Amino acid sequence: MRFLFIALFFLPRVATAQDTLVYRVRYDLAAPSLVHVSLKLPASEAANRNADTQKAAPLTLIMPRAVPGGYAQRPYDPFVVNVSAHDVNGAGASMRREENAPRWIIGSAGERIVSIDYDVDVKRMEHEITAASDSSRIRDGYVGLLGYSILAFVEGRENEPIRLEISAPPSWPAFSTLAPKAPAAAGEMGANATDYYALADSQILMGSKLQLQEISGTAAVPLFLAAYAETAADLQQDGAIARDSLDKMIAYFGKAPFAHYTVVLELLKPISDRHQYNFSMEHLESGTFTLSADRAITANSTAAERESQRFNYAHHIAHSWIPKRAYGENYLPFRWEMVPIIETIWFNEGFGRYVAIEALAEAMPGDQAAAYRKERLDRLRTIVDSAPPFLRHMSLAELSRQGSFLYAEDFRTGMNLFSRGALMAAEMDDAIRAQTNGQKSLRNALRHLVDWTAQNHRAFRVEELPEIFRKATGVNTAAILDRHLQPLQ
Repeated sequence: MRFLFIALFFLPRVATAQDTLVYRVRYDLAAPSLVHVSLKLPASEAANRNADTQKAAPLTLIMPRAVPGGYAQRPYDPFVVNVSAHDVNGAGASMRREENAPRWIIGSAGERIVSIDYDVDVKRMEHEITAASDSSRIRDGYVGLLGYSILAFVEGRENEPIRLEISAPPSWPAFSTLAPKAPAAAGEMGANATDYYALADSQILMGSKLQLQEISGTAAVPLFLAAYAETAADLQQDGAIARDSLDKMIAYFGKAPFAHYTVVLELLKPISDRHQYNFSMEHLESGTFTLSADRAITANSTAAERESQRFNYAHHIAHSWIPKRAYGENYLPFRWEMVPIIETIWFNEGFGRYVAIEALAEAMPGDQAAAYRKERLDRLRTIVDSAPPFLRHMSLAELSRQGSFLYAEDFRTGMNLFSRGALMAAEMDDAIRAQTNGQKSLRNALRHLVDWTAQNHRAFRVEELPEIFRKATGVNTAAILDRHLQPLQ
């Protein structure tokens, strides 16, 4: 559950360091609750002239209140403090918070602002945001930062390439999912992002208790497990499960849309009874898995517990294709200040769930694969059959509109969306296999959809799906789609 193709702006000449938009993220043990962020805007006049939407001051700094795949309004601006800015001469610029909005108006007409600084109170964020998967955190010997929870953007510069620089305490390694590698012990590192979306959808980790593995597998894509555990955990076994999930998802889709993948695993002791754990979040080339300590994989974990972890990894890795690279209307380009109303969450979550079922089942012997698929689909039918009447009276479009705000807040909404969507996918898969004598399957349709999205650079319209699928499989799935979109009663 819970994450574009934004047209990249290319500079007409080779960019220099002075021409690049730079984000600097610093954590200092002297201010243990805060993370400091500094934006360095290009200093050269040429770079500013070349920015297609760049305007002179006043500038608008915006902090996200919604995130891709979050399906909830999640304001991060309350945790932003100590905002300041300077012009090209080093003088402080004026600053005004826009009322009732996550916006700061910076500078006066004609000024050239070259730096914006602010702090994020991450300690307070973790205490006040009770959905643990939506919050950054600072724990003893560890800082885990979700990009969109700490990184604001300057309106009009979202499509520019960005340089990220990270500064950790001297004895702490630092790590970014943008450029995963063995972290240097010096506490400094850098990475590049194609645009703000890629930056915001990444994670920054640092700490003396950060544990890192690079795990090889059958697919050529490197996998990193970046973990912080407040309990005993068998990270070798967990890493092997994550690797197996990644390899199976790449095999299902035929190719990876990322050069590397990172599983960010946090095994946490709850900080209050109000806090909710065990949800996960997908990103472009990583996933964050924020679990309670009792969910740790250990040498004593049962086969069912290991399989539950494997499915959780596979499902969220699948989201790197669906909906990250193939999506319905209103998913992208993303609107950071307000939750978008999306009518295809059943596709995002249901098809994403079904392909995880199929990808894992494919590697099993025939009888075992059939039993696994049946058991998973029977669970989904039970969710749908036991849904309250008011949910059963909703069409999938209406249920998705409700889920845009309430997916996890009222998880009956979320469960019915992914269940009805996955059962639609299963019926389409069965029909395609039957009508092609097993020569084609839903996998062919979804691979084609991913390619179609890359070629067309836009969302699909729901009414387009049957034709997109037919071109890949020769099978018309329109009747199945239409039936599942209707209310159940």
